[in-house]
Amino acid sequence: MRRKKLTNEDTWAPIQESLDAFQPAHLAARLREYLVDAPTRRARLEGVDALLAEHAGAWYTKADVRLGDECLGQGQAPDADVEGHIQRILSALGEAHAWLCTLDTYFRSLALPLDETDRTAVLSDAVRRVIALTAEARGGAGAWAHPAHLALGWLLESQGIRRTERVERALREALADFGSGSPPTAEQARRAANTIALAAVKVDVPLRYREEEVS
Repeated sequence: MRRKKLTNEDTWAPIQESLDAFQPAHLAARLREYLVDAPTRRARLEGVDALLAEHAGAWYTKADVRLGDECLGQGQAPDADVEGHIQRILSALGEAHAWLCTLDTYFRSLALPLDETDRTAVLSDAVRRVIALTAEARGGAGAWAHPAHLALGWLLESQGIRRTERVERALREALADFGSGSPPTAEQARRAANTIALAAVKVDVPLRYREEEVS
């Protein structure tokens, strides 16, 4: 699936609203119908994403869920086992959906204080929690920073925090140290959390984290 550009539009609300619409049995039936009739391997690869975009729901399209080449059937013979292919797709979708549901449950549990200092501290803790939840969901897989960036943006949206250019810049800078491989260390996560929280709550401080601002 192609990577979507981050914008100021609220992407979390339609994702959250569509989570209950995930119906694996229905998707399996549609995939079975499509894959049996697809005349070539190329048609399988090109058509599965379009089918899922149409039938899986907004959580699939707006959450930028990607199915790997192996899951989509890259490298498989044209007569590869259709049921095995479907199960790989549903397994990958189930993992992505479970991650989004976990985030939703956590977002709903948050209540940011009105006091600026307390609000910054609570948001910093929330950022670290979302980083941990995403690391757990990814299981140490590569290309880790992009889903973390998405999840942290959704965290802010869920709490009514506008994703201004300042906030977007803080997200990019804070996650730059993560790289594309393993999840961040505890110290990297702490620095990222403080940078993001300060940018989102305190409008009169530099983007780069200042030790005295957040406990």
